[in-house]
Amino acid sequence: MLKISLNKIKKYYGDRLLFECGSLRIYEGERIAITGVNGCGKTTLLNILAGVSPADGGEAVINGSVSYAAQLDEGFAQGATAGGAFPGLISAEFNAAEEYLAHLSGGEKTRYRISAALERARDILILDEPTSNLDMRAIEILEEKLKEFRGTLIIVSHDRTLLQKICGRVIEIENSRINDFDCGYLEYEYQKKLIFERAEFEYYDYLSEKKRIERAIVDKKQKSWEMRKTPKRMGNSEARLHTRGINSKKKKIDGAAQALKSRLAQLEVKEKPYRPGKVKISVPEYGRVHARAVVSCDNLGKNFGEKIIFEEARFEIPAYAKTALIGPNGCGKTTLIKMIMAAEGNIRVSAQARVGYFGQGIETLDYRKSVLENVSESSLHDETTVRTLLAGLLFRRDEVHKKAESLSGGERVKTAIAKILLAGFNFLILDEPTNYLDAFSLSALEEVLADYDGAMLVCSHDRRFVNNVADRTLIIRDKKIVTYEGSYDEYLNHVMAVKTGSGSVRLE
Repeated sequence: MLKISLNKIKKYYGDRLLFECGSLRIYEGERIAITGVNGCGKTTLLNILAGVSPADGGEAVINGSVSYAAQLDEGFAQGATAGGAFPGLISAEFNAAEEYLAHLSGGEKTRYRISAALERARDILILDEPTSNLDMRAIEILEEKLKEFRGTLIIVSHDRTLLQKICGRVIEIENSRINDFDCGYLEYEYQKKLIFERAEFEYYDYLSEKKRIERAIVDKKQKSWEMRKTPKRMGNSEARLHTRGINSKKKKIDGAAQALKSRLAQLEVKEKPYRPGKVKISVPEYGRVHARAVVSCDNLGKNFGEKIIFEEARFEIPAYAKTALIGPNGCGKTTLIKMIMAAEGNIRVSAQARVGYFGQGIETLDYRKSVLENVSESSLHDETTVRTLLAGLLFRRDEVHKKAESLSGGERVKTAIAKILLAGFNFLILDEPTNYLDAFSLSALEEVLADYDGAMLVCSHDRRFVNNVADRTLIIRDKKIVTYEGSYDEYLNHVMAVKTGSGSVRLE
């Protein structure tokens, strides 16, 4: 059964065309991911699909009730109870608040919005970044609930693991066009790779053919110019015959040259697909930590009044490893990071450590300056390296000259991280660096961080990001800090193996 149809839709942001769509059909029971770079119009498209806002042309038809969890506070007034939906079984599982209040944290507001949407969902469920500010356990609960939902699901999320497990169709906004992929998210990524490789092949094939024709034209012109004049020793009759033959040959050569020019003019121009440059971010040799650990602690305690956060906890952060910090909301991850930054209590931080810190809500950018100016002012590297890194983070060409005040949330995050990466720090602490980033920017950031050769402590709820970036894991659990020498996925597999009696203990 057809649930939503779009016909000849157009949407503008001021004078700029966000996207247009000739025809789009969404059917009952489909599970669809909406994807695209920051600022392409994903939320705007969701608003049209949900009937919240109109398009600037065309027709949107919605058949059935829509339950919509927007990314921000739209639709929830102070003290709202989602039309009496609470208390409910789903809200209890999410540990959601009973009322939507201004003082709730970002994670608590997200839990409320998701719970309210799931409680109301019957026909069509639309979710905009539902994993923002959620811890991994809450994301797992969301994943379970979405698998149980039997209606039509449309979701925007930077959590690629969630999209991979839930969605069977991908709708992409790219260059103001809506592209439809009838496949899961992993297959979509593979198809995008093939599309890029095909475009790259066609571009270089076009260049080769263009150069071949241009060389042939030059060759024909050269031959035409070199046609010999009538030798002086010839008589008049011989000279006329010679000239006639030369003119005939010259005419053929000139005709061939003209045909080549026409072919060149008709050659379909192929644009070079964008491939960002790569730069390896290395800590200068004189600035390295020449010790086993950049941070260590044998007996950590921390409490806020009667609430105990850590009790006899121990951990170590090696000087040449990338470490993930994992744990549920409220377990003390950000508290631990702040204690490390302040070398609080008996936490030992190497005297050689130069710490680059990216924190939730931290403001390190001068909004009056451009992206390039912000990163260059603290960089130890030349402008070419700065531009190459920014290109690797998907700031294309003149985009490096955009003022920081006009950047999206994701662009500000990438600029702040680039600023930290190039400042010569030997120990990076990244607290939720994936917030506001689209899937493409996440992949780009993963590649950049993979090439960083200093110590790193990264705290993120994005499962794929953590697995791709970190090679060891610290897990905050029961007021202790558990160390696992492996990725987060390996840790989960280990825990499962231990539960079934087939695993060996590697925890500290």
